[in-house]
Amino acid sequence: MSARIRIFAIDDEEDLTDLLHYQLGREGYEVKFANNPFEALGKARDFMPDLILLDVMMPDLDGYQVLRMIRSDNLLKSVPVIMLTAKSGVEDRIKGLERGADDYMGKPFDPRELILRINTVLKRTTDRTDESSKRLMMGNLLLDEEDHSVTIGGDKQDFTLTEFKLLHYFLKRQGRVQTRDNLLLGVWKFDADVETRTVDVHIRRLRKKLEQSTLEIETIRGVGYRLLEQLA
Repeated sequence: MSARIRIFAIDDEEDLTDLLHYQLGREGYEVKFANNPFEALGKARDFMPDLILLDVMMPDLDGYQVLRMIRSDNLLKSVPVIMLTAKSGVEDRIKGLERGADDYMGKPFDPRELILRINTVLKRTTDRTDESSKRLMMGNLLLDEEDHSVTIGGDKQDFTLTEFKLLHYFLKRQGRVQTRDNLLLGVWKFDADVETRTVDVHIRRLRKKLEQSTLEIETIRGVGYRLLEQLA
């Protein structure tokens, strides 16, 4: 069992988002969408997707404007974006890529090609993240994988192996809601001896260790947890 990859689609054409929901859902992705671009960022923040599909030609607020908002958003700015549009000329593709899109695909498209492009973009961004992820920083906290250390405000802290692994898992997915099942799989590898209440116990211990940091672990009732930076 593994956590499902989350795809968020922003397109004013309901027929297309329905098609994407069906095709990508059949491939095992978890899919949500927004047909109104003005509601898109709020819904995307709540969902915290692994990748965003973004239409260019939408009324009132076009895809380039939405992309600029995504790239300026602290929670969403690193999420890869594939732009979808009927305007597939070279200049249009260049415009999208220059504004921060990770790929650009013309309409109409074959769902099989879209799935291949999604997988390629996800692999490329994951590889890029892996290369620079030995030191993870959020707020005033720094986690260093190489020397297995955690510092808060420049002061080194004592973390158990499980606490270190749990914090590392949250930092790699900061801002994204993690279910207990996700945490069991990612941190404990679904150890048969581990129960969901064990996750809750370690969350309480980790919260205690983070008291001097600018971070907090938020409980999403009935769902799980997510790591956030406290606002001043």
